[in-house]
Amino acid sequence: MSLNVQGRDEATLKKSAEIRRNAQANTPSKNTSSKNPLQKAVPATGVILAGGRSRRMGQNKAFLQLGDSPLIEHVIHHMRLVTDELLLITNTPTEYTHLGLPMHSDRVPDAGALGGIYTGLTYASHDVVVCVACDSPFLRPKLLSYLVAILGEYDAVMPYTYSSNKDIGVTNPSASNDRITLQTLCAAYSKRCLPTIALMLQESELRLHALAERAYIQRVSPEVWQKFDSEGMSFFNINTPQDFEKADSYMRMQVTQ
Repeated sequence: MSLNVQGRDEATLKKSAEIRRNAQANTPSKNTSSKNPLQKAVPATGVILAGGRSRRMGQNKAFLQLGDSPLIEHVIHHMRLVTDELLLITNTPTEYTHLGLPMHSDRVPDAGALGGIYTGLTYASHDVVVCVACDSPFLRPKLLSYLVAILGEYDAVMPYTYSSNKDIGVTNPSASNDRITLQTLCAAYSKRCLPTIALMLQESELRLHALAERAYIQRVSPEVWQKFDSEGMSFFNINTPQDFEKADSYMRMQVTQ
């Protein structure tokens, strides 16, 4: 499929490079501290990616029963609290028809999560788009609202964690062996990303983290996002039966508290 990358002329690319050089990408900007996370700053589209094959789970994990609801319905519930439109990106739409959501198949086949985000951005009615996975049942609406509120002129806003930590919670950000992991599927994107992502797809560069090298990205540190999600459960996703057992135990613990 031919992708439209018009508008990325030499002058635009030079400007983007200058912005990236000048941006203080590893620390939150001054405007990240005072927004009310419960107040909708701007209209936003929510995009749920349901394109994975669930090989490690052995079945469609979106419909695993977690508490009183299937996994994906937890995601839908949280996303509806913070978005004005909700889209489902899936290549098996008949499985999800009963959810009553607008659905779109990948515009670029076999392009992974990057292709799903590209599809969601393409069909979104609003310029601001919150992208999440269908297997993240513990999204925190306050955090999602915060990401939308601070997007501003950035191409995307992404929380980051430290990959040396086995648990989601981050308590030792100064450790020398810590490596930043961008949480690309709990992030806010602008439609301004479309030309950049289209070029990446043309080049078969499917690594979502590579977007941070090409676009104007605001990274949100643990010191900031923990104010809205102290445990980092927004980043917990379910890929294996063991992950589901952890999610089930966590859900039961919340119910009994």
